[in-house]
Amino acid sequence: MDLSGVLYGFYSNKEMSVVFDELKKVAESIQYVFQLDAFDEYDNMLFSKDENLLLLHYEKGYNTELAVEGCFHIEAKKTKLHGIARLLEFEGKSDFEPFDINLAFTTVYYYVLTVPHFTEQNAFSKKIYDSLSRVLAK
Repeated sequence: MDLSGVLYGFYSNKEMSVVFDELKKVAESIQYVFQLDAFDEYDNMLFSKDENLLLLHYEKGYNTELAVEGCFHIEAKKTKLHGIARLLEFEGKSDFEPFDINLAFTTVYYYVLTVPHFTEQNAFSKKIYDSLSRVLAK
């Protein structure tokens, strides 16, 4: 099977246990189940509607062939962040010229969300992306 899915990275000060607890509530609200796992330094959650969707995921990768929904996954780790980033948007606004900012965080949490399709092209992927964004912004 080829690699599949679209990855979106997030840095946040929201602790993994809080984010995972909130994502469990999101899963319950859309009648999804989840599996918790840990690999290397990452904690992982794989979400699926049911066993059939999970089997299809293992066979074909991230997809939305059954009922326009698919599996999605999040991995998370506690890390530090020291670097320079280009600021394109701030507090929802982008009415300025992009500029570099320095980042210096000794503790931050890194989350990688994997959804079946680009959020601009798929309503299900957008719904999951937006759900994680809301959890991180609370």
